[in-house]
Amino acid sequence: MNQDLFGKTAGGGTLQTLETALQAASRAETRLREAIEAMPEGIVFLDEEDRYILWNQKYAEFYEKSADLLEPGARLGDTLRIGIARGDYPEAIGNEEQWLAARLQRLREPGDRHEQWLSNGRCIMIEERRLDDGGTIGIRVDITELKRAEEAFRVLFECNPLPMFVYDLDSSEIRGANEAAAILLGYELSEMSGMPACHLFSQELWPKAASLLATDSADSQHSWKMQCRDGTVIDAMISTRLSMIHGLAGTIVSVVDVTERRRIERRMAHMARHDELTGLANRAHCREHLQEVLAGAGQKPAQIVTLALVDLDHFKAVNDTYGHHFGDTVLTEAANRMRGLIPPEALLCRIGGDEFAIIFRRSSVTQAELVAKSIITALSEPFLVHGHVIHIGATVGFAASPHDSIDPETLLRYADLALYDAKGHRRGTCRGFEQKLDQAAQEKNRLEKDLRAAVQNRLLEVHYQPLVNLDSGVVECYEALLRWNHPERGQVPPDVFVPLAEEMGLIDQLGRFVLHSACHAAMEWPANVNVSVNVSPLQFRNGNLLSTVINALSASRLPAERLELEITEAVLMEKGPRPAAIIRNLRAFGIGISLDDFGTGYSSLSYLLNYPFTKIKIDKSFILNLHQEASSRAVIRAVIGIGRSLGLAVTAEGIERETDRDYLRLEGCSQGQGYLFGRPQPASELDHAINAA
Repeated sequence: MNQDLFGKTAGGGTLQTLETALQAASRAETRLREAIEAMPEGIVFLDEEDRYILWNQKYAEFYEKSADLLEPGARLGDTLRIGIARGDYPEAIGNEEQWLAARLQRLREPGDRHEQWLSNGRCIMIEERRLDDGGTIGIRVDITELKRAEEAFRVLFECNPLPMFVYDLDSSEIRGANEAAAILLGYELSEMSGMPACHLFSQELWPKAASLLATDSADSQHSWKMQCRDGTVIDAMISTRLSMIHGLAGTIVSVVDVTERRRIERRMAHMARHDELTGLANRAHCREHLQEVLAGAGQKPAQIVTLALVDLDHFKAVNDTYGHHFGDTVLTEAANRMRGLIPPEALLCRIGGDEFAIIFRRSSVTQAELVAKSIITALSEPFLVHGHVIHIGATVGFAASPHDSIDPETLLRYADLALYDAKGHRRGTCRGFEQKLDQAAQEKNRLEKDLRAAVQNRLLEVHYQPLVNLDSGVVECYEALLRWNHPERGQVPPDVFVPLAEEMGLIDQLGRFVLHSACHAAMEWPANVNVSVNVSPLQFRNGNLLSTVINALSASRLPAERLELEITEAVLMEKGPRPAAIIRNLRAFGIGISLDDFGTGYSSLSYLLNYPFTKIKIDKSFILNLHQEASSRAVIRAVIGIGRSLGLAVTAEGIERETDRDYLRLEGCSQGQGYLFGRPQPASELDHAINAA
């Protein structure tokens, strides 16, 4: 009884234990299934005979065309064979048995991962491992998008017209290159694979290049010197991108050949700083270099820097006579002559059409002056251009630092003042800067400002000096003379402010003012009294004189016969038909034309024959020397005779004594002007009583 009870008890305990174990196993299997179903990869378990034990839904989705074959106990080899027959594995088509054998071999001897393409277009990466019990666990990962990206990269890389190569960070070798890179660098495509990247750079540059190739870089400002297979060197911009390629760390390197661009940039930079015709440094380069050497010269001990400006004399005549082609040849030859005379550390520049500059370093002022004088001598020698002998010359002005100034702009201005002063005194000379030149320039600048203000505010006025008939003493004409009474300077002489007005471009405006004022004033005089107005050569050159005169006559209603215009020989020396045409048109209106200062210039008699003058004015310099110089009396007598022969009135200027008046009257001079008859006065103060006689 006890045994039966014991036996029943024992048997019941065994069943209970087995049930508990089965329940635990079921729960473990459930948890395992839940775990593998939650994984994004396809998971499969095979037993030691390669039969299916367990797989997740993702695995079944990967092999959707063979999913009906998946059941516990089915052999993987059998499902593969049926899948091959169905066309599930494109890679097996045509070599089915070989493919299947290779696949099963990988299963039995798992190692590296491998890829498998399916007929649905998916690419699966397979990784399999053997378990301790002889079974297998397999993982399937969908790498379709990755493969597509790799293929796109391969196409982009291989077919890209931009030279590219892949740099291996571990071996410092080129793992692969595209055709564009091989062509650029002169290699066969196969040669570049496995080639040390240091072959593309010089030995000195390689350490820096190696650092660049190992980093992300997109610097488009700097270029690198890369060596081609044949030894030539190119300028290249290099961009790098760190990447994992087939599981290895590397850099995708892009190369842009900028050799031609850099050559053009260097050419443009050179052109920006050099004169195209002569190859010398230009004005911008001159200023930069002057700033640099002056900055360096300020160190202890101070260095002398001399700036010399060289202006070619009579060069404009070369262009006017022979043309700019000849002028360019002369400029080039002049530059060559100067280049051979300056010391090695000096810089020769062309800063204008016919103006050059020389910046001397480590040369004394005396040495610089000697070079300047040798340049003047060299440029005075004739130039042989296309069979023509051409003569020019040169004038030089210079200033030195630190004696004159340490400021580059001031030094340049001082050298220019010295050049201007040299040209004003005598061309073909060399002159250094003196402080009085700056004082004169400052004074001139102030005078220019005052003159401009005086013109704008109509502070200049017209005075009138009588021209008298030497026989009757009657006033026949008044000469209009512009006067400027400066509030601080007093009376500014016309020979000071008139040239200044011409230089400032104010002469047309002043000329209109004088003409209009004179014509209106003359309308208040007796009908037998004319008015004479001086005309600047610039008024002829500007081409507005005829219309200005006609407008003044129309506005005042003065008869044209009562107006005389006085011109100098400078007008007649102007080339071209314009002066002659203007003079003849003026004369056609009945306006008198007087040749002023006759005898002081070239005094060519052809002027009197070729132009319709009505009067000759003998310059006052001959009248003042009338009783001291026999030659003055001879000139006066000759001019009066010429005037009488040509039917021209003759006026003598500068008569201050009665003896001069009497002599001129006896010689046959018809008209006189000077302080003896009256000084210039405003129109309101003129006394016309003399006309009553």
